[in-house]
Amino acid sequence: MVLDAEEAERFLVARDGDSLVCPFQCDVCHFVNVMGREPLVHSATDTRMLKCIRRVMLDAFWAREPTTVGHVLQEARTGLALSTQLGFAHKLFGPRGPFPAQDVDGMAAAIVMVQRSLAKGRYGATVQFETVRKFRAAVSNIYHSSIEGQGAMVMAKDTRKLQVTKCPTYTAFFERFCHGMHKRMGDIVRPERALSHDILRAIMEELERDWETCHDRNKLDLALEGAYYLIAYTLALRGEEVPLVEIRGITKHWEQSTQHVKPHVVITLLGRFKSETGECYHMMPVLCSTPRGLEPKKWIERVLSEYRRRGVVSGFMFRNPDGSKIRNSSMSSRLYDRLESVQASQPRLISRDTDIREEYGVSRSFRRGGTSTATNNGAPPLVTELNGRWRKKEQSGASRPNITVREHYTDVRMVLDQLLEFSRFL
Repeated sequence: MVLDAEEAERFLVARDGDSLVCPFQCDVCHFVNVMGREPLVHSATDTRMLKCIRRVMLDAFWAREPTTVGHVLQEARTGLALSTQLGFAHKLFGPRGPFPAQDVDGMAAAIVMVQRSLAKGRYGATVQFETVRKFRAAVSNIYHSSIEGQGAMVMAKDTRKLQVTKCPTYTAFFERFCHGMHKRMGDIVRPERALSHDILRAIMEELERDWETCHDRNKLDLALEGAYYLIAYTLALRGEEVPLVEIRGITKHWEQSTQHVKPHVVITLLGRFKSETGECYHMMPVLCSTPRGLEPKKWIERVLSEYRRRGVVSGFMFRNPDGSKIRNSSMSSRLYDRLESVQASQPRLISRDTDIREEYGVSRSFRRGGTSTATNNGAPPLVTELNGRWRKKEQSGASRPNITVREHYTDVRMVLDQLLEFSRFL
C-alpha cells in the first residue's frame, strides 16, 4: 500500500511546532541527565541509548496530530506578531529553559520501555503496548514506596483524596510519550471466539458417551470436566472464576435447592466455609436442567458423588492433589481436544479451517457463548447484568462479613426467580 508523504513520515520525523506542545531537550542533554556524562563516540551502548532517546522524543511529539501542532504554531506566530507591535513580545511566552541537569521527565523509564517493546511477542513480531506499559506501573509503585515518594502531598475532602506526586512517570512529557508510543504500536486484539450452544451440546454428548464406558478411576476427571464446562457456560463465568467453586457451600443447600418449586443448584464462589461466620462468598443459582438440554445438576452431582467416595467434603471443587485450586489453564488442553473432536466429526459446527487453539479458550469462550446464547434467545440486558452482579461486587472490594451461609441463602431466595432467569434462556 502506497502512503502519502505525511503518513509515511509518521513517528519518523519531528514537525515545526513540536517543541511548543511538548517539553523538549536534545538527545545529548537527556543522555547527560540520565547518565551524568556525555556519550562516548565509539560506544555501541551509548549509541543505542541515543537511538532510544530519539525514539522516545518522536513518540512524545507524535502524541499530538499534525493539525493540532500546526494550529498551535500558527496561533503562536500570530500572537507573537501582535505582541511585537505592542511592545511586549518578551512577556508573552515564558522561558523555554534551562531544564535541570537531572532526569525529571522519566526519560530513563521511557528508554527501558522502548527497549522492552522490541522483545518477541506472542501474537506479533514484538510485544504489545499493554505489556510494555506495565513497567510504568512498576516504576510508580516502587517510587511511591521509597523515601522520596513518601513526601507526596495528599489533599483530602470527605472520603476523596488527591495525591500530588513528583514521580517522573507522571510528568506531562511522560504522558505524551506513552500516548504517542501507544499510537505508534497500536493493539492486536484477539478475542476468544464464543462457544455456541450447539458445540457445547456436542461436547456434552461426547462426555456422556465417555462416562458410560470409562473405568471408575477415571470418572472423577470426566465429571469435573463436564461440571467445569456447564458451570462456566450457564453462569457466564470467566475461566479464572470457575476454580473458585467450593464444595461445602453446594452440598449445604443441595437438598433444599434441588427440591424447590423451581429445582436449581446453588453454586458457591470464593467460599471457604470453614465456619458459618466471617466468610466472604457469592452464591449463584442455576437451573438443574436448562430448557435447551443442558444438565448442570447431573454433572455436579457426579462430581460430589466421586468426591464422597474419596472422603472429600469441602474445599475447592476444581483442585490440585494438594487441595489448592487449579489454574484455569489446566482445562485448556481438555477443551481443545474436545473441540478438535467436534471439528472432525461435525464440521458444520466448527469449520475445518478454524485454528481451535488460537480462536477458543477457557478464559472467555464459555462466558461469551453463554451471554450470546441468552441474548439471542431473548434475555433482556437486566437479566445478564443481574447474573454478573457478584463480579462487580467483588471488584469493588465489597464483602459480607459476619453473616451466616444460611442468612446469605435467604437473601438469594428473595430474588431467586430473577437470578434463575439467565439459565432459563440457555
